[in-house]
Amino acid sequence: MSCIGPFKFNDGYPTERKVIDASGRLGSLYNTATDSLIDRHSVQPSEIKPPNKRSICRVFSGDQSREPTSFLGNIGFDDGVQRSIRLQMVVPSGIGRFIEYTQPIYSNTRFLYYCYKTRKETLNIKARKADRIVAPPQGPTEATHMITKIKWGIEILCVIQISKNQSIEAIDQLLSRISHQLQRNEVPVQLTNDDRRLINQLNNMTIYGSELCVDDPNTSLLTILNRIQEWQTNENFHQPVLYIMQPLRWLYNNIQFQEPCFKPDHANVHLDRIEPMSKRIENQLKHLHELFIDLPTSYLSPVLNEQLKVVRQKYSVLLDAQENLNERLRKVIPDVRRNRRDPLELDQIISDERYGCLHKDEIDTFQITIERLLAKSILIDKLTKNHIEYLNAFDLRPNEMSSFKNEDIDIIIKRSCSNDKYSVILWYSSDRLKREQPDRWEQIYQQITSQRHQTIKLIYVDFTNCQERLDGFTVVQLPPKGRSETQLDSLTDIRPQPPRTTSVPKQPLPSQEQERRSITPPPFPTTLPNISYSTSLKTELNVLLLGETGVGKSTFINAFINYLKFDTLHQAERGQPIVLIPVSFLLTVGDQFDEVVVDFGDIDPNESYERHGQSVTQQCKSYLFDLNDKYSLRLIDTPGIGDTRGIDQDTKNIDHILTYISNLSHVNAICLLLKPNTSRLNIFFRSCINQLLTYISPAGYKNIIFCFTNSRATFYAPGDTGPLLQKMLVDGNFNIPFQKTNTFCFDSESFRYLVARKRHINFDHDQEKEYTDSWNTSVTESIRLLNYIQTRQPYYLKWLSPRKAMIDISMLARPIIETLRLIIYNWKLNEAKLFLNQIILNSNPIDFEMCTCCAQSNAVEVGPFWITEYQRVALGNYVNQHHVCSSNGKHFLVEAMVQHEFIDEPAGLKNERWQSSFNNFLLKCDRLIHYLRQQGLLTHDDDPFQCIIERFLEEELQISQIQHIDSNMNRKVREVLQSIKQKRQLNSQQLSETNEKLSLNQVYQIINEFTGIPTIQKQIDSIKTSRQLKMKIHECKIQTNAIQNRAFSRLSNSLE
Repeated sequence: MSCIGPFKFNDGYPTERKVIDASGRLGSLYNTATDSLIDRHSVQPSEIKPPNKRSICRVFSGDQSREPTSFLGNIGFDDGVQRSIRLQMVVPSGIGRFIEYTQPIYSNTRFLYYCYKTRKETLNIKARKADRIVAPPQGPTEATHMITKIKWGIEILCVIQISKNQSIEAIDQLLSRISHQLQRNEVPVQLTNDDRRLINQLNNMTIYGSELCVDDPNTSLLTILNRIQEWQTNENFHQPVLYIMQPLRWLYNNIQFQEPCFKPDHANVHLDRIEPMSKRIENQLKHLHELFIDLPTSYLSPVLNEQLKVVRQKYSVLLDAQENLNERLRKVIPDVRRNRRDPLELDQIISDERYGCLHKDEIDTFQITIERLLAKSILIDKLTKNHIEYLNAFDLRPNEMSSFKNEDIDIIIKRSCSNDKYSVILWYSSDRLKREQPDRWEQIYQQITSQRHQTIKLIYVDFTNCQERLDGFTVVQLPPKGRSETQLDSLTDIRPQPPRTTSVPKQPLPSQEQERRSITPPPFPTTLPNISYSTSLKTELNVLLLGETGVGKSTFINAFINYLKFDTLHQAERGQPIVLIPVSFLLTVGDQFDEVVVDFGDIDPNESYERHGQSVTQQCKSYLFDLNDKYSLRLIDTPGIGDTRGIDQDTKNIDHILTYISNLSHVNAICLLLKPNTSRLNIFFRSCINQLLTYISPAGYKNIIFCFTNSRATFYAPGDTGPLLQKMLVDGNFNIPFQKTNTFCFDSESFRYLVARKRHINFDHDQEKEYTDSWNTSVTESIRLLNYIQTRQPYYLKWLSPRKAMIDISMLARPIIETLRLIIYNWKLNEAKLFLNQIILNSNPIDFEMCTCCAQSNAVEVGPFWITEYQRVALGNYVNQHHVCSSNGKHFLVEAMVQHEFIDEPAGLKNERWQSSFNNFLLKCDRLIHYLRQQGLLTHDDDPFQCIIERFLEEELQISQIQHIDSNMNRKVREVLQSIKQKRQLNSQQLSETNEKLSLNQVYQIINEFTGIPTIQKQIDSIKTSRQLKMKIHECKIQTNAIQNRAFSRLSNSLE
């Protein structure tokens, strides 16, 4: 590695370094081989000038193929410094701390970099005369350079993750406008209200910069933009951003100083090989780390547990190897840069066989192993949720199974799984078959899960680890002991089919087995008797929180988790309070009663503080607390009632709440939160209680609990609200108890005190004592509340009620109308004499929220028809787009992806039967609507079926306007859809004239007739799965170790 000789030019050999350590000053010594300051010497500048160019601002995008450190090059760090940072040779500060960023960087990641240079300090030193200004270092030194110029200023780096349901284009335009203004130093930055609203929606943002400016990486972008002008003018915020250095040999003409090398790292082929290798290893191990986060801590299967143990050990070996490799490189690279070592030593280190495990192919193979183990965990969870037991065949006899054939394993499994009391269905499968035949696997799974409510035990038998390959999927039904077994090679499809016989297995069977299986088995049953499943899942105590807007439901949850964690308020103040839900409140402080807005917690799109009087919580969200190994507590936060947008919004909120809890099997308590002195109790009751009691039957009245918030001012009593509440319950003939036993008084102000203290707001001694008393009283009351809840019998949400019927009918609306349209398609196929074909419908769950307005619609050709299908839009403007769609009555919520298929199989009905089915469908729909209107649950204009019908008509109209396609068959479908309005009007008129009054049982008889249709049931299953998935996504789980309060610990341990 050659170096340029010293003293060749009068200007020396200036070297620029992006600042890593901001403590350097003019005259400080620097080692360019290790990119570190050797001392913090400081002398006065000879000259201070403004920089030629003050502002630099740029926006750039992320790239999944790049590892985080490489992005430092976009903000001025050269390759050598990047390598020093990556190998942890230096500890960066300021924007260099971006290397600590742990989130994935994708194409939807945006970087906003801003640098404002305020001044340039210069130390005018000439060659060989530096000692006249700065004395040379005494004795040997590792320094190679002295800092002779410093550019001062501020630097900010914002890392923004754009979520999939936000508009990338809109955000890019916003960042471009901000960058343009900052580049031209137009401060303060001018923002419109739309700009501010869009910035507030950027809830996944991390900000790096000088510690003098940015002390919290979660600082909002609005705060940064508002403070830039202050930071520019106040020197207290300025720090070095760029060092310019000269070699000590050039400055002092002394050979004792090391000869500087000016050849950059990228010009050395040996150093240059390290960069891609280090990046590749870092990226691969980072991906492995992400996979390990998702792996379970253990499996119930011993063979899977052993595999998990092996991969953890190997992962540990990989990390040790990487650390050892980096440590050796950290020691050698500085010496290579100084010409003390031969660069070939780097090649020898890289090729050392002890690092063979870090080769790309080795890590790729290991990654596949982990991914399959993770996929197995996901599979087991999926099976367990649907009450299908997982059994690894290898676990039955692990020491002998390697020598067994599948025929032997089959006998062992059947002996092990047969039962005296109920039938058992065994599903033989393997990972290989699942990968090679995913459609067939999913078909069997859907059929199996449709039996999960029946009295048959379902077992998934995994042959993956067995020596002999499984030829194909096999489903076997084992009756109670003493009866003949049935093997089923094929499950019945959703369409009626004749009974199928079983094909004889390929392997030879013992004569007794052959005799049993030669009998033609009955078809796989479409319905099976009920079974109660034994499960190891925890018992959930589900608690629904209801209350007016602003009553403090979210604050109650925040306070509750801190009661669990800390024994005393003083202990909580010394520790770090937990904020599950972000808070924002106004506080009056000081002798002048100054108002301060206190914000705390991460931004949550589910919590909006922008509009006073509207519910802060936008959607229901569960907070799940593990009390012990057997019990967990679910607190359900809900949108507030009494929203300033009026009774219609309250009705929507109540519908959302009731739909949400319908995903649960039961609730243990319904907590009505009230303030002890309020004038809005009448509004709350009219809007909430009356609607609630149309859903909850009298069996659930004993599960209603009254909780008073902010009760410190009323000495922890219901206050004036108590008598008013008692009178309203009596006047309304509500048989709801209101007694001391089911009434609880809290004061969550101690939590606000904790938050305020974290924001350095001081309180006097008397206030601190009040908050301490508030904490202690609320903890005691919380324990009493939990004790009371566990004494309540669960209220099971399968109890029938008029409001529950409305919720169920609303869920049925799209499946029914989709099936009605399917009838029309097949009816028209029959009219066109396409007797050998039919259209079928497939349905799949989704885990995101979408409606027909915000979804992307595509017309796809299915046989002779064009059918509109929906899919998620990649670029969205809102977190929940359907919430902001216009209420034009022609859109509906998409809770499952529906697709159609044209198959070569006759439907088997004549035109008269299709038309009759069509008319019967409509009449049943109208009978349900008539009942809901009689109950006052729907107005004349409300109709969950009509909006879907109108949307289908709109789709047909759009298809008819597409050029160059044959839409003749669609025209016939459109004509039938257009006739529906008149038919329904006649039905409604007839129902009114006959004054039909259905009982609740009769309503559910119609509902059950609909759900008995396989096509409808399939869609309902998808919708229920979708709701469960979305519920899980918005669920916050708090582990058992969060309960550190001794009183709560004693309570949780006492639960049995």
